[in-house]
Amino acid sequence: MNTALKRTFEVYVFVFAFLFASRPLSDGDFWWHLKTGEYIVHNFSIPRIDFYSFTNPGKYWVAHEWLSEVIFYLIYSRFGFNTLIFIFTVLIVLAFWVVFRRSPAHPFIKGVAVLLSVWSILPTIGVRPRTFTLLFAAIYLAVLHGFVRHKVTKAIWWLVPVMVVWVNLHAGYLIGLVLIGFTIVGVVLDAWVDGQMLSSQWPRLKTLALVFIACLVAVNLNPQGPRIFVFPFEFFFSPIQQDQVIDWLSPNFHQKELLPLLSLILLTIAALALSPKRVRPSELLLFLFLLYATLKSNRHMAILSLVAGPMFARYLQHWLEATRFGTTFGETQATSSTRRQLIFNLILMVPLIACLIKLKSVIYSPPTQERVGVPLNAVAFVKENRITGNTFTEPNIWGGYLIWETPQNPVYIDGRIDMYGDEFVKEYLDIIYGISRWQEPFDKYGVQLAIISPTSVLRLQLEQSAQWQKIYSDEMAVVFQRKT
Repeated sequence: MNTALKRTFEVYVFVFAFLFASRPLSDGDFWWHLKTGEYIVHNFSIPRIDFYSFTNPGKYWVAHEWLSEVIFYLIYSRFGFNTLIFIFTVLIVLAFWVVFRRSPAHPFIKGVAVLLSVWSILPTIGVRPRTFTLLFAAIYLAVLHGFVRHKVTKAIWWLVPVMVVWVNLHAGYLIGLVLIGFTIVGVVLDAWVDGQMLSSQWPRLKTLALVFIACLVAVNLNPQGPRIFVFPFEFFFSPIQQDQVIDWLSPNFHQKELLPLLSLILLTIAALALSPKRVRPSELLLFLFLLYATLKSNRHMAILSLVAGPMFARYLQHWLEATRFGTTFGETQATSSTRRQLIFNLILMVPLIACLIKLKSVIYSPPTQERVGVPLNAVAFVKENRITGNTFTEPNIWGGYLIWETPQNPVYIDGRIDMYGDEFVKEYLDIIYGISRWQEPFDKYGVQLAIISPTSVLRLQLEQSAQWQKIYSDEMAVVFQRKT
């Protein structure tokens, strides 16, 4: 492919990747993140106790994503929600540019792999702190690959300051340590399979070990100190977190939005099987580990895509070069006329314009409650009528929007499941599933308002109660108020 045409095509690929990755503000936790960022900016203090709920006021709270929250609020307060969406979409695309930058695959193959990789993680991305984990994991993968394969030694030490930033943005910093650990094991495995003496790899292993230790020390540079090491494992060993939080559940491939992920997994396995070039043990080990992690918990699909996408492109390239398509997808530099380039641009421009029009009408248009996923209209009704009081929400993530929009209405629960604890969350789940009586906890905590889904079991129970009255209803939410 002509060099100019190649560069043009690569630009188009990442523009389409940007369009793919553009998501509305659909994360219910975003709103309490935004409120926390506002608090930190205005008070120059990171909260350590809960002051959003009326059920657990003063309880110890690890605000481990404090720097992400500050970034959320600073961007929003100066430029608005659309700029937030734009910047985080750029970060997502940048992550895939980092891991695909040195891919030797043909531009067409690489383009398909990039778009499929981005498409496969759409359910988990957006304006969320985990987007920083996606970006920093991509940086770690690229730097570690450059150190092991291309002997780029100086860049490896940049992983330490990156870790300092990462640990203050998101608890996914643990992935960085895991990637260094797998790289160390991979170097040993590759040397063993290649019949090399382990002593020949000692300088490289020594450097990786020192970087790992330095990153461990860097993790302590956060407001929680060494306490942050324990925090991620509280998620891993919490039965409520693992069984009830969607992000920790196994991916349900019956859902249409997960078909791209399934396609990426199967195509990567097929490319590895068909390629005449054998996959390196270090690559296979990391792929299998991330595949297991993803099948166990869908929140890991983003990291899997960073590894599987480039592998799919690379080994598909090896297979095609060994077939009769080798001349088409080889490294030959074909000439290209100006007319051919013009036609090529026009072909790609048509779907690009269509996507841009849809982007403006869907992503960057005024939000609707169906798209955002929180009861905008019900909360607006509560604000307009100056209705205040301790508020119960179902689902629990609606509490995050109340924290932002109506701080005068303390919440029963929100998305900070780790802060509330397994026992309290189990009691909440028993209430909304109709397993236990709701009257006792409502009286115990003094619940005065309830904003719940029309399909909730609790809605039927409140409608039948003489102590509660329905004051608002729409297709998303029903508002009940305790009678005085």
